[in-house]
Amino acid sequence: MKKNTILIFFVLVAALLSAQKMFLQKAQQFQKLAEHPYQNQLIQYNFRQDLLKKDKTNFNRLLVILVDFAEEYPDDPNTTGNGKFQLEPDLTYIYSVGAPPHNREYFEANLEALKYYYLAVSAGAYELHYDVYPQNIPAYTLPKSMGYYNPPGASSELFVSRMEEYFKTAFETADSIDEEIDFASYGHYMIIHSGSDWQHDIMGDTPSDLPSFFIKVGDGKEAVVDNGTVLISHSCNVPETISQDFYENEENGTIIHSGYGALNAVIAHEFGHSLGMVDLYNVYNSSPMVGVFDIMDSGGSGILIDELDNGDLVYVEGALPTLPGAFSRNLMFRDSYLERGLLKEFPDFNTMTELSLSAISAMQNGNDLVPHTYKIPLNAKEYILVENRNVDPDGDGGTAVFGALDGRVILYPTPFEDISPPPPTYEYDYLLPSFMKANGSAIGGGILVWHINEAILYDEGQTDSSGNWTSNFDANTVNTGFYHRGVSVIEADGLTDLGSDYSMYWTGTPYEYFHKYKPILDTNGLFVNWSQEPWKPELTAVTKPPLVDSFNVPGLYHLKEIGNPAKKMSFKVESGSFDTTQIFDYSTSSFIIGPIIKTGFNEDNIPVLIDNKMFLLSYWDNEWQDIIGEFVTNFPRSDYPLQKVDLNTDGYFELVWAKQNTLVLVDWSLDTPIFHQISFPDSITTTPLPVNNTLIVTTKDCIYTVKNFAIQNFIGLQGAKCIAGYDDKIIVLGTDFLAALTLDNLDMFREFTLPEPCGNIEPLIYTNPDKTIEMIFVMANSGNLYRIYQNRLELIFANHSKEKPGQLACSSLGDISPVLFFGIGNKQYALKADGTKLTHFPVIAPKAISPCETPFALKNGSAEILFYPLSETGYLAIDKTGRIVPEMCLSVNKDKKNDYLYYQPEQKILNWYYPDSTGRLFIHSKKNIDTNPILFAGYRNGASGCATFAFRDESISSTEKIAYIYPNPVRKPYYKLNLQNYFGETKLHLYDISGTLVKKMIIPESNNNPRDFELNTLGLSSGVYIMVLENNGSTKRLKFAVEK
Repeated sequence: MKKNTILIFFVLVAALLSAQKMFLQKAQQFQKLAEHPYQNQLIQYNFRQDLLKKDKTNFNRLLVILVDFAEEYPDDPNTTGNGKFQLEPDLTYIYSVGAPPHNREYFEANLEALKYYYLAVSAGAYELHYDVYPQNIPAYTLPKSMGYYNPPGASSELFVSRMEEYFKTAFETADSIDEEIDFASYGHYMIIHSGSDWQHDIMGDTPSDLPSFFIKVGDGKEAVVDNGTVLISHSCNVPETISQDFYENEENGTIIHSGYGALNAVIAHEFGHSLGMVDLYNVYNSSPMVGVFDIMDSGGSGILIDELDNGDLVYVEGALPTLPGAFSRNLMFRDSYLERGLLKEFPDFNTMTELSLSAISAMQNGNDLVPHTYKIPLNAKEYILVENRNVDPDGDGGTAVFGALDGRVILYPTPFEDISPPPPTYEYDYLLPSFMKANGSAIGGGILVWHINEAILYDEGQTDSSGNWTSNFDANTVNTGFYHRGVSVIEADGLTDLGSDYSMYWTGTPYEYFHKYKPILDTNGLFVNWSQEPWKPELTAVTKPPLVDSFNVPGLYHLKEIGNPAKKMSFKVESGSFDTTQIFDYSTSSFIIGPIIKTGFNEDNIPVLIDNKMFLLSYWDNEWQDIIGEFVTNFPRSDYPLQKVDLNTDGYFELVWAKQNTLVLVDWSLDTPIFHQISFPDSITTTPLPVNNTLIVTTKDCIYTVKNFAIQNFIGLQGAKCIAGYDDKIIVLGTDFLAALTLDNLDMFREFTLPEPCGNIEPLIYTNPDKTIEMIFVMANSGNLYRIYQNRLELIFANHSKEKPGQLACSSLGDISPVLFFGIGNKQYALKADGTKLTHFPVIAPKAISPCETPFALKNGSAEILFYPLSETGYLAIDKTGRIVPEMCLSVNKDKKNDYLYYQPEQKILNWYYPDSTGRLFIHSKKNIDTNPILFAGYRNGASGCATFAFRDESISSTEKIAYIYPNPVRKPYYKLNLQNYFGETKLHLYDISGTLVKKMIIPESNNNPRDFELNTLGLSSGVYIMVLENNGSTKRLKFAVEK
């Protein structure tokens, strides 16, 4: 439907005493937003501090003062009017709404309209009380003319100074004249001044009109009233009228009168600031960023149409402001919404079940209220708000409006139905984008989804010349970047119209909502019915648009089975590819969890430790339950991740934790736990390691083995940073050494001196099933990766960046096994066992790796998926082609403590469970998985840090020896030599162009084929070089250039 299409079908005005019920038609167009270029500089305060006013008894009390100016002699052409209120009727004003006289009665009626508006916004919880002064004279007269306070061409400094002077003078003048005003009894203040406002100077010929604004001054600039006992620092400022520039145009033979407006939207917007809302348009250039979907953007610019007695039409702006969006409403009334069940914040609602969502424009009665907003996380700093916006929730085709003072003020929307007196409704969203039927009625709306980025709102900001930092939220600059918004609408059609300079649909369209079916429209663009063709019944990681965070990382939770627009809609929230999600709230972020253990009363149990208490969540009756209650441990919280080990080989795992020099072992073989305690001479320095019914414990000077709840053996070895083990061997990693010990008697049978500092990254052991291949991988703190194979330490991967690496993991991937995978900065690597990068890797991730969390790998059907932990986000899923798999990404607000994977073979269920930062435990489960999908289980592979896979490489049909150098020419300090079918050792000789030998070396044997081998250009100058390779009797010469 074209934006400028105008449909007029009926207008009826029925007089009701001093009020009237008016049936007005909506126009499918909106007035373009305008803001004074220096207006935002009037807000010099912390928004969040003002929000605290909600706790005060005067938060619902508003003082309004009427002020005029020194009368203009002669008339100032740069202002509207002569400085005084228009107190007499104006016969040239052809319409009722907004018509003079603009007296105290008129403004009280407008404030009554403001009261009804915020009753609707708060769902009946916030009833405004207001007083208008002066009560005996028309206005308080300021000593200067209007033009003085806003001189044409004023600099930003002069403008701010004059507005602050205007604000201060206004209240201090009121205080000097009306001593009975109790300023301290009000939480909000408003100035209504004579004349119009700068924003509605359509012709641009009255630049000294004062803008409508909200002001908050700094210390020392307050208005001092009540004998110095009260300091007023903030106020709204609105004009007596927004009608000033009238014009006519003809369309299809009908005369249209424009320039007429009501105060409803202007007052609602500016008062919204006083309640704690922020502007959602771009305050630097007035571009709408969320369009008409919020009063704090363009929601007050909607136009109603009425028909005059002569058949002409009149456009009226601002009479029916749209409701604030979900973000803005929550700023003001979140606590009230939560208490009454109108707002549901994850996880306080069920996933995988149908949820009801009431239209915010639908008035609900009684105590059993249907939620009108859902909050769902994307990551630790971002979330979505889901709301139902409907233009006609009662289904009567539109809305009427109830007016006061012979229609000069519109008080509230009311039903079409003939009810006396006409009751108020909440249908302020009637002017939102919608479809129109042939009879003039409106239909449309649906689920509107808001994306909130708290990092932009609260963590980003600006520093002033004095070095004071202010967040974007506090500075009222939340949406000043088109591609960098703190609050945005996810437009269902996938077209970014809102805020776009290149779109004619800057206010939004009927296609911004999510709902089940597409509409059927006739040739005139009029709504006929809902089709059976899907529109946007879901919002997931793979839909268009996708549900992703600002880094383009998909969220775990998504929306499914969205219904059609209605007063009450339905939808589901699902957890990625999981079938169920269970949540346990422990109300403390200090709790820790451990690996699933078998006990004497149940097969699968998740241990939870909170201070000196322990709980077990048991899998019972097809769900996780706390069936035995708490146990008192009398032991402090563990310094390391919990472990499990079967020290007495009875088939029941003991739970292990360590605190300082104390090792605690909890035996669960009976109905109640038995606690064992072992003390060591020094503090324990690494997470205890379970290996073959034995527990390895390190202190600063010794390595211990524990068996049967007692120390079995120990040796002196200083500086252990990490440990790993397999079969009958233990690997001890220090800063500059790696030692291999026997498990039984701790004999050191091998030791390697490391060329650079290590210990930040856990070592990794790989073996094939028959143990004929054993490799140890050690990543240095720098990100260089070393392999110990066949008793030789070799560098297989060099990190040439300054970024630090994440933890190391191992899996099979396609035809290749093992595959080492890890992240460095925002690059996600996958390597063969000899360090050769896999094709399609590294993958550039939207965020940097989380260095303290370990990747894991799962099989999804026939595909293997690598999961890389991203900083404060969760896991990025990548397949063997290097493709990010959106539907498998696990973006959650996960705490940095360990998470766990566990497969239940009898139930055929995969579980992923973790704590979040708010004190909740999440258990996601996927059913009907026939075989264990866990390829690598995260930290130490869920056990001792060893991974076992068959050794295999990609299949090569050709037996020809192929070698090449890349890149060629070489411009960096390093380059790669790719070798195919080079088995055994390869001799390398490097000659310059004159034939002088400059380097020779042996390239060690590799089980991988093909393979890459990295070389450096140290000692090489710019020029041409010949490389000679000798392998199993064959010789190959390669020519390449070095450019330095």
